[in-house]
Amino acid sequence: MIEEQHPWNWYTPENCRVLIVGTFPPTKRNWSFDFFYPNKANFFWRMIAQVAGKQLEYPSGPLAVQERKNLLKQLQLGVTDMGKQIIRHENSSLDENLAALEFMDIFQILDENPGIKRLIFTSSSGKVSAVRWFTEFLAAQGIKHRLPSGKRPIRSEMEYNNKKIELVVLYSPSPRAANRISMETLVALYRDEILDE
Repeated sequence: MIEEQHPWNWYTPENCRVLIVGTFPPTKRNWSFDFFYPNKANFFWRMIAQVAGKQLEYPSGPLAVQERKNLLKQLQLGVTDMGKQIIRHENSSLDENLAALEFMDIFQILDENPGIKRLIFTSSSGKVSAVRWFTEFLAAQGIKHRLPSGKRPIRSEMEYNNKKIELVVLYSPSPRAANRISMETLVALYRDEILDE
């Protein structure tokens, strides 16, 4: 059992319009670089590169981080996780082995990035997921919100600072979820939500 603090909190480029929300980074032994979605087995960056119409050149190291930040800038896309401080059981990267001690302050991210109009959640199933932790974060602020279930994309919305924020649940880009959906479908779903004006 290890207590961990989120290494990056969030990354939001200038004019950020959409924020992708995950759960928490994998164990450090699985990192290829020091930034979000560092596990090379995860499809996240391959998918984002395809949405941006680019090929990834750098698999690891500082150049890989810069390349991925450039993709986010191009797409006006931010990225964060719901877990700010967690307990990790069995040194495992699986969401079900994480327990949240503190949630990321999504409202602070929205305050600092007033252009964000949509949150995309990368996971919703199981006892531990980005959506589950988000609803717990809202409940701690005295806000009751329940996202519907069903076929993805799952859509909902909430009011924050007199502004409508769209909430969208998509499939996880993790290899575990890959047997449920093809890469082409995954890219198409994310492209629709990231590029949609």
